Amino acid sequence: MDLKQQKLGKSEWESIEVPVDDDEKEILSLIVKGYSDVNIRYNKSNSLFSYLKIDYNESMEDYLYNQYFSGRIGELREKYGEVLQIVEMFSVAVKSKPVIKKADLFRIEKNDIKKMTASLIYEHLLIDILEEMLSLKAPSISSSKKSKKNGGSGSGSRGSGSSGSGSSGSGSSGSGSSGSGSSGSGSSGSGVGGKWLVKYFTLYKLLKNNIQHINKYIRIIIEKILSKFEDEIDMTEFIANSVDCIEKNLLLLKYSDMLLYEHQKQLFTLMRKPEPKLVLYIAPTGTGKTLSPLAISEQYKVIFVCAVRHVGLALARAAISVNKKIAFAFGCGSAADVRLHYFSVKDYIINRNRHGEIIYKKVDNSVGDKVEIMICDVKSYLPAMYYMTAFNPSEKIVTYWDEPTITMDYENHDLHETIKNNWRENIIPNMVLSSATLPKLHELAETCADFRRKFRGSEVHAISSNDNKKTIPILNKNGYVVLPHYLSADYNEILRIVAHCEQNLTLLRYFDLREVVDFIMFLDKNSHVAASLKIGRNFASLDDITMQNIKIHYLKVLGRIDPMKWTAIYSEIMATRQKRVNPNIHVDNKGNRVSDIGVTDECAIFVTTKDAYTLTDGPTLFLATDVEKIARFCIQQANIPALVMEDIVTKINFNNKVNKQIAILSHTLEDLIESKSNKDSCADNSKEAKGMIKSGGSKTKDIGSNDKDKEILKINEELDGLRLMVKSAELNETFIPNSQLHLRKWSAITGITNAFTCDIDEQTIIDIMLLEDVNDSWKILLLMGIGIFTNHKSIAYTEIMKKLADHQRLYMIIADGDYIYGTNYQFCHGYISKDMTLTQEKAIQSLGRIGRNHIQKDYSVRLRDDEQARKIFWPEPNKPEVRNMNILFNCRNIIWTDEKGFVAIDENADDDDTDAADSDADNATNGLEEDDDEPKLEEDVVVEESEDDDGSIVIVNNEETIVVDWLDDTNSEDGIQICPAYEN
Repeated sequence: MDLKQQKLGKSEWESIEVPVDDDEKEILSLIVKGYSDVNIRYNKSNSLFSYLKIDYNESMEDYLYNQYFSGRIGELREKYGEVLQIVEMFSVAVKSKPVIKKADLFRIEKNDIKKMTASLIYEHLLIDILEEMLSLKAPSISSSKKSKKNGGSGSGSRGSGSSGSGSSGSGSSGSGSSGSGSSGSGSSGSGVGGKWLVKYFTLYKLLKNNIQHINKYIRIIIEKILSKFEDEIDMTEFIANSVDCIEKNLLLLKYSDMLLYEHQKQLFTLMRKPEPKLVLYIAPTGTGKTLSPLAISEQYKVIFVCAVRHVGLALARAAISVNKKIAFAFGCGSAADVRLHYFSVKDYIINRNRHGEIIYKKVDNSVGDKVEIMICDVKSYLPAMYYMTAFNPSEKIVTYWDEPTITMDYENHDLHETIKNNWRENIIPNMVLSSATLPKLHELAETCADFRRKFRGSEVHAISSNDNKKTIPILNKNGYVVLPHYLSADYNEILRIVAHCEQNLTLLRYFDLREVVDFIMFLDKNSHVAASLKIGRNFASLDDITMQNIKIHYLKVLGRIDPMKWTAIYSEIMATRQKRVNPNIHVDNKGNRVSDIGVTDECAIFVTTKDAYTLTDGPTLFLATDVEKIARFCIQQANIPALVMEDIVTKINFNNKVNKQIAILSHTLEDLIESKSNKDSCADNSKEAKGMIKSGGSKTKDIGSNDKDKEILKINEELDGLRLMVKSAELNETFIPNSQLHLRKWSAITGITNAFTCDIDEQTIIDIMLLEDVNDSWKILLLMGIGIFTNHKSIAYTEIMKKLADHQRLYMIIADGDYIYGTNYQFCHGYISKDMTLTQEKAIQSLGRIGRNHIQKDYSVRLRDDEQARKIFWPEPNKPEVRNMNILFNCRNIIWTDEKGFVAIDENADDDDTDAADSDADNATNGLEEDDDEPKLEEDVVVEESEDDDGSIVIVNNEETIVVDWLDDTNSEDGIQICPAYEN
């Protein structure tokens, strides 16, 4: 993790100017607009009215139905009306000859009816799905007896079609691990019969989308048909088919409404309240927490604090895309080091020559009136704060601290003292602490109490969200899905796990829906749950069937099983448990085809050879403490022949020699250019001199100038020649994971289409070959599509890797453990190495790197040590993050003891420090500065006393008001301590 608190480099400045794509920009605009309207909801899909861009009226609606939809509806009525006994459902009271304006008619006739497909017109999409549902429903009537006789064994098509992370066995098995026969996910209904329910569910949900002016007759017909079949549906069947209905239902994802997450709605609503506040903001990764400051800046100025610089740069790029005015404070020693983005610039510093002509002008970074969002690192928070308060009242500023738990898992860290000082010196009364693994409100009692002491009248709010629309299964080292019901034969342990998950609902994201449904169906079918927990009693309508509700129901039933039955249940589910990813037993480690290599426990570890095909849909992240060890393993297992490797190494060595010559000439060139630049800056810019140059004369002839120009030209020519000498190394496709030749050699399955491979252009390879301070092994890995993220001195290499990762050009990234925070790159699979030592919070952060795409794909997190599952699902006492946050996010000096918990040290000094901090905060809030003329409380003054709402004593002395705190333990005679006086 890059925790270097230093200034931004040139490449980083350039990276924030790269515009985001249109889809992302639309999401950013939604977030910004959502601040003033948290219930904002719209859909980009077009009804026929929207597509034709004509005004709505009833006559036009009748005409459009007759012209564009009645023909298809008539065909459906003829084909399925009598068979399904739904003829009357197609009848609607539509005018046969509605009167419409000629101008509208002319506009309609310009459109080609053949081009109005389901991809363009929402009504056509609905009709297509209706037709599919009816076609599946019709044969299910005549074959229902046959389907029941076969036990519904053939319906797992959609659920298994994704090949379950590419595994050879996950498709056909449907992961029926519960042993419940027909109750396996996606396979519980009868073959065709189960599929029509998926179409029914899809139609039901799509009708609820916020589409403007859907043709009412289409809506009426579909609603009547759905109502007709309503008595035939069973909630149990929908739950059994929920993988197909919800998780794998691409139509629901593609056509879903655009709206805010619930946690964003809560945050924006809270921020509109005027009183000082501390917000503990907990929400799953990839749900827009980091983008929320864009919306908050609609009302407040925002200071965004990030320990990891790439998080701030990602926010900066997003902010620029929606025209927010930003500034940066990275590696700042004072407010003078703050730098403005050009959108935020108000004034310029102009330098002129002695003739009054402008030589150059540069940005005046000291004027920050226009700044809306200040992005800073931890070290630069105080300079950033003082900079922003110079132009804005502190109560109009929000400090948004992203991932404050970074470094909190260390007992000692260089940033700890800085964090402590930032909190103590902070004068901003509005603060948001944002993290997916932020300690809960009750765990941060010391921090919350300290904030209340410092900012009188402030409130502490907790936002905890478990929004999840996808499943990211956790797999153990043997390829099995990890879920609470598999973790212990001791039911008391199961209850502990359930309680922990119920208190940390963000973990629902990592519950595999297929396995969850299998377990629920197994318990329901075999009557292992009470009647009150039956599916039919807990899911009253299709509106209740959501991924989140199903997973919550799973925890509910798991926690209420008869303890006496658990041993038998556990034995059965473990005996029928099936692997999600199976070992490739038909290819040995050398790539030779064999009939069977025998029993093997571990699987999916050969990521560059025979297990690569299981890594589908997108890049993979491999987290490890010893990055070099994993890199060596990848090269070793690739089985690159000695001759090929020798040729690559020879080219790399040759390029290294060329690089040294390029470096020497580059330094010489820089010296020459700098020397010439200095001389040019001293040149005579007077009109007389310029006139002589135009006329061919010279006021001061520089004999050496032409010589330097020639020398610069010569060096540039030599550099171009050297760059042309760089040899581009490349590997045969056989050694590039998941390329076509690679799959033919290593995969035991034919016809794989979703295995992910790299896409690195030749120029990028040459750029990497030209780098001096990069290990040769890293260059070989790049040829295989594998990049390395760790702390090393080559900034150029890191920037190239970031660019490739951002565009999903790499097959895999190997990264050290601290890389887990705040990465916004899209990974579909992740490995957590055996050598990773993680706290519970950090383990959950690791999981959060996977599955950040908004489109559902095959995801997986693969643990290389089964003990890592304990860090996720078992409660962890005395978390270091909780302990350190209470200590560091606190003005007082406190320590933790096992016997007494948190204990204050040097209380008298603490009281003085706290009061001084309170005084500084109040002065800053009121725009006052302390001086020697501050009013004092005199001993002989008669005063009036009254108790304020917060328990403090207000002493009124003529025109002066002095606020004092009542102290339980003080050396003063009256038991009061005098705070600074303020003018009334």
